Amino acid sequence: MSICKNCGVDLGEGNDKCPLCEPSDGIRNRVASPADIFRVSRIENSRNIYEIFMLILVSGVTITIAIDAVFGKGMSWSLITTTCIGYLIAMVSGIYLLRGKQYLVISVTATATILFLWLLDNFTGHHGWSRTVGLPMALSAALLTAAVIFLNSLSRYRGLNLLATIMVALALFTVIVEYLIDRLLMSAFKLQWSVVTAASLLIIAMIFIFIHYRLKRGRSLGRLFHI
Repeated sequence: MSICKNCGVDLGEGNDKCPLCEPSDGIRNRVASPADIFRVSRIENSRNIYEIFMLILVSGVTITIAIDAVFGKGMSWSLITTTCIGYLIAMVSGIYLLRGKQYLVISVTATATILFLWLLDNFTGHHGWSRTVGLPMALSAALLTAAVIFLNSLSRYRGLNLLATIMVALALFTVIVEYLIDRLLMSAFKLQWSVVTAASLLIIAMIFIFIHYRLKRGRSLGRLFHI
């Protein structure tokens, strides 16, 4: 039995390509399949949603700057609001325009996040937290996300093992967050809440891994739990 690596659909006897993931074969005058129609519709819908979202965000920036300029005689509070909206524009644009290029999306979003935190730090008094906490936290999140995507690409059968990998990444991230916060506030690191959170996430990850490989071998969970 052949299974599609992308969506997990059974390809059936004698089929090498998934009819859902690879509907187009380059043959002229071929009758459009339901997969082709759904794919075109999905692309058009995503483009329309993106354009509407951008229109709303750009309008928000324009209105915010105009109100601050008229009533505040310049730009004061609108700097923070405009920066937040600009960050949303950068994130949504990066995810939409670079879809399919996962590692490039991670790089762009991480860079936008670091720049966003640095600007907020400067606008709120330049306390230096963007360098000591924001920068390493954003880089850690980007590296862990890239690691999850890479490990998922190595798996032939994708399912609960992906959720388990995400749980492990979150467990590591909680420890990193507590370390950065402790170093900023107390200049010392002491494991407290992150241990409990990480341990809980790791236990859930182990359960997901067990169920995944149990199903992979064709064994029924009903027999395991006596259902």
